[in-house]
Amino acid sequence: METEKTMTTITTITDIAKAAGVSIATVSRILNYDTTLAVTPETRQRVLKTAEKLAYKPRRRKRVSPQTTVALIQWRSEQEELNDLYYLQIQYAIEARAASAGYHLQSLHLEQLGAETTQNVQGVIALGKYDAGEVATIKALAQPAVFVDQNMLAFDCDSVTSDYAGPIEQIIHHFQSVGINDIGFLGGVETSRSGREQFQDVRTAAFDRVMHAENLMQPAFRFIGAFTPDSGYELMKQAITKLGDTLPHGFIVANDTMAVGALRALNEAKIEVPQRVSVISFNDVAVAKFTTPPLSTVHAATDQMGQTAVELLQARIKDPKRVPRQVNFKSELIMRASSL
Repeated sequence: METEKTMTTITTITDIAKAAGVSIATVSRILNYDTTLAVTPETRQRVLKTAEKLAYKPRRRKRVSPQTTVALIQWRSEQEELNDLYYLQIQYAIEARAASAGYHLQSLHLEQLGAETTQNVQGVIALGKYDAGEVATIKALAQPAVFVDQNMLAFDCDSVTSDYAGPIEQIIHHFQSVGINDIGFLGGVETSRSGREQFQDVRTAAFDRVMHAENLMQPAFRFIGAFTPDSGYELMKQAITKLGDTLPHGFIVANDTMAVGALRALNEAKIEVPQRVSVISFNDVAVAKFTTPPLSTVHAATDQMGQTAVELLQARIKDPKRVPRQVNFKSELIMRASSL
């Protein structure tokens, strides 16, 4: 477990405002997903992307002229990506490492794959989650492929993932150590782009397993929606309304942007954080540092994940017959002011 003191960042709201060309107040409201703010989608997108870009610090590597074209397959639409900035963090890391490796990235969605769009492609990095049919479409390109955020060894493909099960157990034990045994959960569900398959979220499964093992499970404290700020807001409102005085003193929220919405609901209900409700979320995207109060969160190794995806692809291009492997990165709990 680490504290904010050991994970400081030089990026401030002032830096973001200057880089994005907007006021400090506008940046603050956008980072807190203020739905009452009247700004264009382009401005909102620019601020969120600027915040992530400034927070991301790639290792300096010598860049070489692009020689190989790699398709970066995007799972989510641009708007969906802005509601869950985790994938944007990984994308930035992929872009930086690819450039230093001499790769030209061609960004595509799955439905854009075809003979014309991929005729010069010599490798594929697929970011997100895919069902069996979608994996078959990608493999039909007959090019080396690496998947990021989904274990694909069953499909004989290299993959890069982040450990989310371990931190769930760590958070639950942390709550217990400060006297919180009534623990709630706000989670989400994800589907393949085709909509044919729904994926079980690792955080939800780990929460259920550990809470049952600790004899702490209360089904009424568990709320499932979507990985968006609006969903986090609505789920927390439901919890406040349904549970009243029995509202859990600790909540695990499956990602930071959901947690932003949850904090807004708690603030509207005049429920103090962390005095009455402690909140810990996941991913440590840029917005987590600028919420009120700043979010305790699990820092995913998105920098290393993106870099490793490119390195696995390099190795696969060099040796197509090498044994497929999965690289799973440890995540770190970062304590800030939203939790005891």
